[in-house]
Amino acid sequence: MRKKFLPVLIILCLALACSAHAGLKDLNYQSSLPPIVVQGAMKSETDFLISSLEEPVEYKIGSWTYTAGKIDGYPVIISLTRMGVGNAAVATAFAIEAFNPVAVINQGTAGGHDPEIHRGDIVLAQRTYDIGAWVSEPRAKGKGVDFKDVKFNGPFFYDRNLSSGDIYLYSDKNLLKIIEGMNNHSFKGRIFKGTMASSNTWESRVDRILFFHEKFGSSAEDMESHSVADICEDYGVPFLGFRILSNSAVTQEAYNPATGLDCQKFVLDFLHEYIKTLSK
Repeated sequence: MRKKFLPVLIILCLALACSAHAGLKDLNYQSSLPPIVVQGAMKSETDFLISSLEEPVEYKIGSWTYTAGKIDGYPVIISLTRMGVGNAAVATAFAIEAFNPVAVINQGTAGGHDPEIHRGDIVLAQRTYDIGAWVSEPRAKGKGVDFKDVKFNGPFFYDRNLSSGDIYLYSDKNLLKIIEGMNNHSFKGRIFKGTMASSNTWESRVDRILFFHEKFGSSAEDMESHSVADICEDYGVPFLGFRILSNSAVTQEAYNPATGLDCQKFVLDFLHEYIKTLSK
């Protein structure tokens, strides 16, 4: 069964790649200025931003949607990445290849790791790491499982030419400086500088969450930030990540998808400030 499945998987991947390549080739996007790409994984993280665009035009590349328009006269593209590490990485690579952006901004909702940060607070991701990139210590059958008994790997651990001991990737310093210096914004909640942990999991075990927070400094977790940062690192495109907490098992605050709107409003305020620097 496994032997039959593998060729089918390869064919599906090739078909997707060919379809996406055709989509890139026929996109016909034109702009005299490199656009800002702003990402969100769900419609609840992108709809308000799309509604804020001047002259919106939707593009499709494979299964990924990009809505191009302008804010304050500057080109901006809202990318609906879909959820998960793989989707976000592909959506980012396609966006960079198709639109040649000046920067990629990844935003949306996240679950809390830091007991001091509550639902509705925003975390500026000064750095990100892959919460699933670890190797466990050998243990014989019957010796049990210890979630702390792991060694984390850096982002390029599996490429010998790019091996790094640092498990973190970092937001662009200039973009962080702009967002940290914002005084004129509508967001009423608290804003923290922190670390975003990413993987395809949704962790709800408080002891494990606190382990990641205490050992690796994670402020919150999502499913996209680190893979987006990884692709941006490969392409040399400035990356900025920030998230609003939609829930926290640590503080016993249940998931509230409406927080995504508050984050998008903060994104719009940031874009107004960022575009001023690009227009100088």
